[in-house]
Amino acid sequence: MRRPILLVPALILLAVVLAAVAAGVLAPYAPDFVDLRATLTGPGGAHPLGGDGSGRDVLSRLLYGTRATLVGAVLATTVALAVGVVAGLLAGYFARWVDAVASWVFNLVLALPAIIVVLAYVAVAGPGLAGTMTLVGLLASPSMYRLVRTATQRVRGEFYIDAARVSGLSDLRIVRRHVLPGIRSTIIVQAPLLFGAAILIQAGIDFLGLGEPGAASWGSMLNDASANVYRAPWLSIWPGAAIAITVLAVTLLGNAVRDLLEDSPGRVPAVRRAGRPEDAAECSDALLSVAGLTVEYGGKPVVDGLSLEVRRGEVVGLVGESGSGKTQTVLAALGLLPPTGELSAGSVRFDGTSLVGLPERELNRIRGRRIGYVSQEPMSNLDPCFRVGGQLAEPLRVHLGLSRRAARRRALDLLAQVGITDPARVYRAYPHEISGGMAQRVLIAAAVSCDPDLLIADEPTTALDATVQAEVLDLLRSLQRERHLAVLLVTHDLGVVADMCDRVAVMRAGRLVETAATTALFARPAEPYTRMLLAANPHNAAPREPSGEPRPPLLEVEGLRVQYRRHPVLQGVDLTIGEGETLGLVGESGSGKTTLGRAILGLAPVSAGTIRYGGQPPADRRTRARQIQAIFQDPFGSLNPAMSIRDILIEPLLAHGGHTRTAAGERISWLLDQVALPAGTAGRRARELSGGQRQRVAIARALALRPRLIICDEPVSALDVSTQAQVLDLLVEIQRDTGVAYLFISHDLAVVRHVSDRVAVMSRGRLVETGDTARVTTEPTDPYTRRLLLSALVPDPVEQAVRRAARLAEGNA
Repeated sequence: MRRPILLVPALILLAVVLAAVAAGVLAPYAPDFVDLRATLTGPGGAHPLGGDGSGRDVLSRLLYGTRATLVGAVLATTVALAVGVVAGLLAGYFARWVDAVASWVFNLVLALPAIIVVLAYVAVAGPGLAGTMTLVGLLASPSMYRLVRTATQRVRGEFYIDAARVSGLSDLRIVRRHVLPGIRSTIIVQAPLLFGAAILIQAGIDFLGLGEPGAASWGSMLNDASANVYRAPWLSIWPGAAIAITVLAVTLLGNAVRDLLEDSPGRVPAVRRAGRPEDAAECSDALLSVAGLTVEYGGKPVVDGLSLEVRRGEVVGLVGESGSGKTQTVLAALGLLPPTGELSAGSVRFDGTSLVGLPERELNRIRGRRIGYVSQEPMSNLDPCFRVGGQLAEPLRVHLGLSRRAARRRALDLLAQVGITDPARVYRAYPHEISGGMAQRVLIAAAVSCDPDLLIADEPTTALDATVQAEVLDLLRSLQRERHLAVLLVTHDLGVVADMCDRVAVMRAGRLVETAATTALFARPAEPYTRMLLAANPHNAAPREPSGEPRPPLLEVEGLRVQYRRHPVLQGVDLTIGEGETLGLVGESGSGKTTLGRAILGLAPVSAGTIRYGGQPPADRRTRARQIQAIFQDPFGSLNPAMSIRDILIEPLLAHGGHTRTAAGERISWLLDQVALPAGTAGRRARELSGGQRQRVAIARALALRPRLIICDEPVSALDVSTQAQVLDLLVEIQRDTGVAYLFISHDLAVVRHVSDRVAVMSRGRLVETGDTARVTTEPTDPYTRRLLLSALVPDPVEQAVRRAARLAEGNA
């Protein structure tokens, strides 16, 4: 009852189905009963809907005709779905020759003139509902095949499919359990359209007289109505209305079911209320002034009474854990809260102008023109359908009124200013053709393109490697000084704050707990929460003590080479991981770290070299899954959104055998306890968990089959410092208890220093340095390793300034 959009079409379809099933009871006459006195009579009396051209009762034929029409439509839709979905799943997942053969067959079917094929079939086989509609289903299957194939190709690249492969699941099980639920929205939306089209096609066949002679159907009723259109025009109303209402109800029901299954609740528009006058802060030198800001979702505050100022030319850092309200503060200040969010109290003033309640047209004159914004996800904020240059030039033409040619020149100049060495190429490129660091530079160029007074940067360096992070911060620093920009920098990385900020504001649970000058806050933090954040930073942790004991080799890699389309990614990599050892693997993005991990897991094609586990070459997928597991970089992407946490954890246990469902349930409880998650987590889905909780679930899944080696691919790169510290401590504790070995892939030397026994440094597909953690992270011998060390940010303004000067001096040298 709370979903009328689902209830109404469902009731209509239920009525149609009941009419088809109970036609013999509901119809006042047999479908072929003839009463010559009722020929072409209007509605009324013994014939509520009138009589047709042969004297048959229209209501009776409408009810009996429902049966034939629905059976034909269901038959055609079932055939189209069965053929198109199965073929699309197999072609999209297995690709290669399966895709080539299937695509050739379905393209051939698509090229056939459908109506000619149907006519030829009827001429040869004779009229018949089952045969004709089966043929219609086969002819309609290419449309479903193409949609399912494309959706499957998209899902096949998700991390949770790789995680399923690493768990040793068979391909057919992965297709059934992971791919099919991931594309069900596509099928649910397309199936009603196919059903509606089948109703129209079936009606059209009968209308043309190609159906079973004398059989009651909506199409044959339209045929009779067309023959008597001038004498009894009302005859076409009843079958026409039945077709239109049924097709519309099926389409609406399909969309509503899709929303229901995907848990997509309707969005309630927010009511934005102006801040109270007494909340407005009057500060003569504040460019941005936020006073008493409260943001609520469903009546629950996520920002509670926050007050903050940013002065001209000042860099202010807004720091806190994930979920502390940093981003919501920024969105509220910019008037970009989603429809479910509400700015319920407080004021936001920019250069003396209140932004709360300002009309959208007036806000747009400030946003982009006087306030620049750099978001957290560079790739998500570049439209994949347009070239980079077009997205840079558009705000220049809108805000500055530049011509197309002048906007292009200005955009190219901006790309050069942000350190892009080939501006013309990047200008012509699409977002997918540039790296993450380059995309971040493009966003910064767009943010400063109109010479704003204030730049708001929300986590501008999250998940970037150390050298790219240092370059982005150098760029922001130089732009800030050249243009005397005020900057509000939102981050959870205290190293970024130490490197960039003049003042720091610390948030916790929606409230501001401390504000101070950067040097003073790092030297003498006043609040326990701030001290906890500083203590949790891995840069402040002591390096891991080496065990000093020789370890028998567990994994041996020799001369490993991987290439994609003749482009070498790994070039002769040699490494060894001992029993119970942690080997840290560091390097910039694109150095080949992740490819090495995927090759060990069997997810990347090896063109040369050997991989030995326990002295033996890699076994089949099922055997390898019990030996080697993985914690993927993106915990949310590696957990199937359509499955509960219990289903995600229990699947590898049941797939490999040796566990009854009861024993598997007990194992799940033990795993959740091992990673410090409450038992109730098992019934939730990934989207209902925090980033740290998702990572703990990923760790639990990696432990499920009791492997001896786990590949940890950037397992803490996008987590805030306190959650990061908890996950790292958890990994160390698990290793101590189980003796598992780790290949710990990271771009953060401080994290690697904290958890690793040895460190290997990778650059351009080669290992350039390997050794004990203490030596590599304090006295590196390779220039590349030294550059990585100097690029790593430390949560100490004084030391960071020294490091930055040394890095710039080495770069200039």
